[in-house]
Amino acid sequence: MSNKFFVKARQTIIRLYSRRLALAWVLLWGGLAVWLGPTAWNFSHQLKGTLTGVDDSPAETVRVALTKNFTTALAFPTAIIWDSRGLSEDTASVVWGRIMQSAKQAPGVTQVYDGKSLLGGWPRPDWHAGFVELKADDYGEAEKLIPGLRKQVLTDAVAPKEHPTWITGGPALFFDLNIASTEGLRDAELMALPVTFIILLLVFRSAVAAVLPVLVAGLGVVVTLGILSFTSTIWPMTFFVPNLVTMIGLGVGIDYSLIYLARYRRERAQHLTVIESLEVTRNTAGHTIVCSAALVMTGFVALVVIPIQFFHSIALGGILVVGTVAGATLTFMPSAIFLMGRSLEYGRVFNSNRRVAQKVRQTYQIWTRLLLYYPEYFFLAGMSALVLVALPINHLLVTSLQASTLPPHSESRLGYESLQKELGQGWLMPTIVLAQHGTEGAEMGPEMLAQEKELVARIKRLENTDRVISLAAPPEDSSQRREQAGLLTGSPESGQTILLAISREDPQSPTGRLWLHQLQRVLHEQEESYPQGAKYLVGGVAATTTATDEVIFAALPKVIMLTLVTTFFLLIYYMQSILVPLKAIILNLFCVLAAYGFQVLWFQQGVGHCISSIFPHTDGLNTIVLVICFCALFGLSMDYEVFILSAVRECWLDQRNFKIAIEDGLEKTSGIITSAALIMVSVFLCFAFGSVVETQQIGMGLSFAVMLDATLVRLILAPSALALMGKWAWWMPGHPMPGSARKRDHRPLE
Repeated sequence: MSNKFFVKARQTIIRLYSRRLALAWVLLWGGLAVWLGPTAWNFSHQLKGTLTGVDDSPAETVRVALTKNFTTALAFPTAIIWDSRGLSEDTASVVWGRIMQSAKQAPGVTQVYDGKSLLGGWPRPDWHAGFVELKADDYGEAEKLIPGLRKQVLTDAVAPKEHPTWITGGPALFFDLNIASTEGLRDAELMALPVTFIILLLVFRSAVAAVLPVLVAGLGVVVTLGILSFTSTIWPMTFFVPNLVTMIGLGVGIDYSLIYLARYRRERAQHLTVIESLEVTRNTAGHTIVCSAALVMTGFVALVVIPIQFFHSIALGGILVVGTVAGATLTFMPSAIFLMGRSLEYGRVFNSNRRVAQKVRQTYQIWTRLLLYYPEYFFLAGMSALVLVALPINHLLVTSLQASTLPPHSESRLGYESLQKELGQGWLMPTIVLAQHGTEGAEMGPEMLAQEKELVARIKRLENTDRVISLAAPPEDSSQRREQAGLLTGSPESGQTILLAISREDPQSPTGRLWLHQLQRVLHEQEESYPQGAKYLVGGVAATTTATDEVIFAALPKVIMLTLVTTFFLLIYYMQSILVPLKAIILNLFCVLAAYGFQVLWFQQGVGHCISSIFPHTDGLNTIVLVICFCALFGLSMDYEVFILSAVRECWLDQRNFKIAIEDGLEKTSGIITSAALIMVSVFLCFAFGSVVETQQIGMGLSFAVMLDATLVRLILAPSALALMGKWAWWMPGHPMPGSARKRDHRPLE
């Protein structure tokens, strides 16, 4: 009697303690969501564009010189575009005068230059452009002035509705990019959450159980965005951060919750108590989630190697959201399960069909046995398919932000396209050549003018050059000469002048970048021809993005090496094997390359545009997209690899029969991985249908890679590679040979 009493008392104490602890975790996460929710909602208002200069680069030196000695109208090119076609000349003149006057009165505007008084050969008398000088020290400050400028012009100018005024230029493009990405983010969330709930409802057949993973992932995303909102006051955040945080947070968070909840329900089906089931789930699925989260975070940690603050903010967001959703899965999820008890199964909509489940298992058994009988053929076929999909990467071109990546209705895109049509492709983002004349001051003598005239002639001979504006070739009109002299001549003590080189193609396109490299080569040859002459530095938006890309590509080998090494050692620690981690890394690399090949095919070669006009036909892939996809994909692709290997290794250690272990591992993980992959692909596809091209490229790349990983890699390559390695798959230096030790070592299974 006394023993029974003490046993019951102990169970009661454990139950009370667990209930108190579970309630504390639920209240903690709920309190964090309530506290950080409003700041997370307002996070979009604290974002900045993607243009960040590289310290000590020529482009950054030119930008500093422009803001200090010249005009910010060139440092942060901003324009007011107005088309008065259909209005009388007198009416158009009056309205344009109001537009110019109201723009000058906008906060942060120091001057507005009328394009007609600045440039000769104006295309049309009924088309107007004004170039705005903003009082700003960097692009972040310039972006903040765009809303005030637009509001001032819209309020005071009173332009006819059928003749709208457009504010465009570099800062306006980045500002509209933030707005469009925020709108696209909320649209994607509205699509992703219902789709995810439906899939979970089909998996768990219970409304309450289907809601729980969505709730856990939502908590992780909200808490992460709230924390990032506080850090953004001291650490600038780009528009990529909330999109990436929400995309990765929802996909990974729901996946982790699905794995955890599925394992718990499986243990409950074995007639274990709630506490016993949670204990087993924590020791199996919980360990697997920890390993998976560490692998995903490793990919984002590698971004810190790139010496650009933009990537540091993305790394922070990625690391924080993966850690947060994993923490919510391991603490909030079991606490909610414990408190709900049997209520977890409420809202059951239909029962499972045992006959269908049996057919599915039989199909997997037949497939696995066939694969294990001819592993070498299946492995060669799978690798051939991966290589085939990756082949388009040979045609990969790199591009940067272009106006065409914005939604068609964006004000900055409409104005930019109007300016391109009337003046040419490169007018709003000219390449700025800073000439440093030493101690002779900005007053150019005959010899300097002759050298610059020769340089202008060399630049004009380049195939993609549209026009060159310089002091050596002033316009005939006296007022235009004065305007140009004011723009192109710095303060006398600076000893600097500038010339503007305009390209025929978009400066951010691959063709424009090639022309920029040709221009830099011409400047280098000019310096060699006149050693005592001016020294030249190239600046402007295109030069800034090109310099940023050069830094990225220089750091990319370090990023790749750090990701591979850390992933390899984490897998060795977790799997207690050498060959299995090596195999996983090789397959992941090919999977990432295949995702790049698909992105090239879908966007750059226009296959996606042929299928749907939603997907634009782009000049290339954004450099930032390529880096983010590599770091995110390498971690995400390891998820299912870890789940399968854990199941196979547990069965191997239990029975020491490798074929049975592979067959059993595939069968146990098939349903979970298929459901998890379907959810993650659905979430990423919701973002792929957004309005910002860069977000589309990330969404399509991630969704395709996950789909490839859950099908080709999971069903063919991973098991066939394990079969080819045989018992050597679990060989570890310093440990007994595989099969010699009979000690059972149960590892996490999921």
